[in-house]
Amino acid sequence: MANPKEPTDLLDAEPNWQARTQVIRGGIERPVGGGSDCLVVIYTREGRGPLGKRVPLDGPLLELTIGRDVGNAVVLDYDSVSRHHARLARRENVWWLIDNNSTNGTYVNDHATKETPLRNGDRIKIGDVILKYLSGEDLEAEFMSTISQMMVTDGLTQAHNKRHLLEQLDNELNRSARHGRPLGLIMFDIDHFKTVNDTYGHLAGDHVLRDVAGLVRGRIRRGEVFGRYGGEEFALLLPETNAQGGVTLAQELRALVANHDFVFDNQHITVTISLGVAQWSPGIRTAEEFIRVADAKLYQAKRDGRNRVAA
Repeated sequence: MANPKEPTDLLDAEPNWQARTQVIRGGIERPVGGGSDCLVVIYTREGRGPLGKRVPLDGPLLELTIGRDVGNAVVLDYDSVSRHHARLARRENVWWLIDNNSTNGTYVNDHATKETPLRNGDRIKIGDVILKYLSGEDLEAEFMSTISQMMVTDGLTQAHNKRHLLEQLDNELNRSARHGRPLGLIMFDIDHFKTVNDTYGHLAGDHVLRDVAGLVRGRIRRGEVFGRYGGEEFALLLPETNAQGGVTLAQELRALVANHDFVFDNQHITVTISLGVAQWSPGIRTAEEFIRVADAKLYQAKRDGRNRVAA
């Protein structure tokens, strides 16, 4: 049972900022402030930690340190975060993010950086944590927009999250049942993903997940729904698409990933995906049934040797 003093909801009220920092279980301390600049925690591995919480930046301090050590102004208690990972320095009313020669690096918008001025909307990745920098006159509107986006989007891959995916799947199943329209579903996952994590590390695995998702997002059409189903497994919902259309797209995606050069920390990583394609029929009544059909095809593709499509 949660401690009633600890916020558990994305929209919990901010704490009293009379003290310099406020500790939240899950690994983050928040500095005094409450003005026009802030960071918002939008992703932690496996959802651990204070998702949706703000780190106000408009206090009297001109510099804030970030790291795993409890002496930092912003404490991120994750193994992938260095003890003194990075710092934020305010120069002429602009916040700069500066890496402190951290073990795993500091990233802004998925690019490694040593020193970067932050702009409204920038995504900062420190170890397993992603934060979004918000700045501007209407900060509350920006914050609420970010929270709304978090409700439907996976913070790491920017694909839709599982909840939104299932909601859209239910809607499209009802539409197909009413009007007899075709509906396809592709389930796919990354082959030997555990080996990627074990060989190159979790940060490399995160990079692969983001790159694969980015390749797919660049290929899908208006009206199609792409989501992260869990871990390294993704789903692509295809309204108005018959079985052959689903197979054709799946083959394109397979080749797209297989031919892409995945590079992390100057290491080239071989990545392939296996895909299962399902077609809606009147016997499929729920989202769970539809996913089971596509999943069965996905595992057939993996049994047949991976890096292939089964339908």
